[in-house]
Amino acid sequence: MPMTVLAAQDTIVSDALLSEVISPELVLVSPPEVARFARSLLSAPPLRPLPAHAPVRRDMQPGQAELTMVWMICTAMTLGPLLFILLVRP
Repeated sequence: MPMTVLAAQDTIVSDALLSEVISPELVLVSPPEVARFARSLLSAPPLRPLPAHAPVRRDMQPGQAELTMVWMICTAMTLGPLLFILLVRP
């Protein structure tokens, strides 16, 4: 059975354990030397994070008519049920 020697850790890992692609879940439950060796095979992470897309700015501002309409709808939704309860109540 061929063996791979990990010189830095002075441990031996079987090549049979590393002959297939190892999933992240399998690395979590593998022996420490196998997990360490699998992590050493990964490529280096990027040096800096990728820039996020800037949100699109809109120059539109709601006008007075739109705000008045929202105010009237909110008032009607608040006072409508209250007036209905007061009128229906004997």
